[in-house]
Amino acid sequence: MNCGTSARSIDRALFVGPYDGAWGALVRMLKFDREIAVARYLGQRMADALRAEGLAGGSDLVTFVPMSRRDRRERGFNQAELLARAVARCIGCPTRRVLAKTVRTPPQGRLSAAARKRNLRGAFRPLRCEQGRVLLVDDICTTGSTVEECALTLRRGGFQSVTVLAVARA
Repeated sequence: MNCGTSARSIDRALFVGPYDGAWGALVRMLKFDREIAVARYLGQRMADALRAEGLAGGSDLVTFVPMSRRDRRERGFNQAELLARAVARCIGCPTRRVLAKTVRTPPQGRLSAAARKRNLRGAFRPLRCEQGRVLLVDDICTTGSTVEECALTLRRGGFQSVTVLAVARA
């Protein structure tokens, strides 16, 4: 589905803190220890970061980086979705899944920056054409390959503005 394109896919990217230290430990608790309650706390801190930058009212919709069906089934949840829903509640914005991951890719953490970019090329598709300003939520941003590919797909799906929000920058 291609409903519009843009040369620049991400308008703004915001991270709550560095992956080293407490922020990374909290993300790992959520992601690997299945401490789901941590998502609410992190979502509140992410919303605080948006407010501090004057961006809390800057989106029409909050969405998240999708997982493949198999990966979601194996983990039991999508941590980016939990974070997105928590952020959306805090800022009073609707949340909706607007992307699908159509290819099961190897974990990004084991790949070089160049391999990460290649790994995700064409891995996402828009579920419907939409317009407006979207806030894309993820847990960690390392090279930016995942959010860049998602943002490009969101632009092709019709969104005019994409802001990225993640807990931590590695």
